[in-house]
Amino acid sequence: MPVQHARKRGWSPSQALGQQHGQEASANAGTVGFPDRVSLWCDLEGVNSSAQAQDVIDYCQAWYEEVSAAGYIPGLYVGAEILLSGRQLYDLPFHHYWRSQSQVPDIPHRAYQVIQLNPPIQINGVRVDLDVALNDGQGGAAQWLRVNTAFPGE
Repeated sequence: MPVQHARKRGWSPSQALGQQHGQEASANAGTVGFPDRVSLWCDLEGVNSSAQAQDVIDYCQAWYEEVSAAGYIPGLYVGAEILLSGRQLYDLPFHHYWRSQSQVPDIPHRAYQVIQLNPPIQINGVRVDLDVALNDGQGGAAQWLRVNTAFPGE
């Protein structure tokens, strides 16, 4: 599943920036070959502490609309420093949530579909985050791209 990573810590969200990032995420996912109906994730974290919650909401709604219009399934990766409560997250149009290893609010009535575990591990000198996928409280699940590959002897 593709993820559009957040800007550097301290970035300032807005509706216009959400629209721009949503368009870029969709275009990039298409360019590298992701088909529609795959979860495309917005990495929400590191928001400037002087931003208002409504700025974050406007950003997320605009990002969601752009990604959805492009045929992808918008998902929200919830990281540290997002300025939103669990209720505010639930009230967003998203139906797919990914919990970071940071302390983040629970999503009421739904919960998370992907959970990042702590601590990350090192493989050949590369830090790897481990994540677990599961159905949320409403039966929803992230939509993965799986390539069917035939191996010799199968």
